[in-house]
Amino acid sequence: MSGAIEFFGGVFQYMEAEDKFCGESYTVFLKRILSQYDCPVIPVEDGAPYHGAGVVKDFLENKGKDRLSIYRQLSYSPDFNPIEKLWKNTKRDATHCKFFPESDDIRASVLKTFKKYIEDAAKVICVMKKLRNCAGVA
Repeated sequence: MSGAIEFFGGVFQYMEAEDKFCGESYTVFLKRILSQYDCPVIPVEDGAPYHGAGVVKDFLENKGKDRLSIYRQLSYSPDFNPIEKLWKNTKRDATHCKFFPESDDIRASVLKTFKKYIEDAAKVICVMKKLRNCAGVA
């Protein structure tokens, strides 16, 4: 899964990949996010290898350069990326200390939790409160 939170409104979007995420699937995700907004978009990235893949760099240089400004998160600083808190809450609510007979059951539990985030932006905005305070945004 890859996800994004809209900073001011708390809109949560995610995308699943068939296997693990790679440069191609991340590029699809970036295109999807760009299609949702007319304004500049600033993704906050961690050190995942696919963020620096050649296909991603090509996309950023050619199609994304006008509207995408990548912010590379400092190593070992997940507290500055609001999606990390959302992932932590997802694990707590959807998978922690639960038995899943099949891998599809894990997926269903995670998607059920994501549905709550999509239906109630307040559940997403609360995880961003600390970051907003650090940024000086009301």
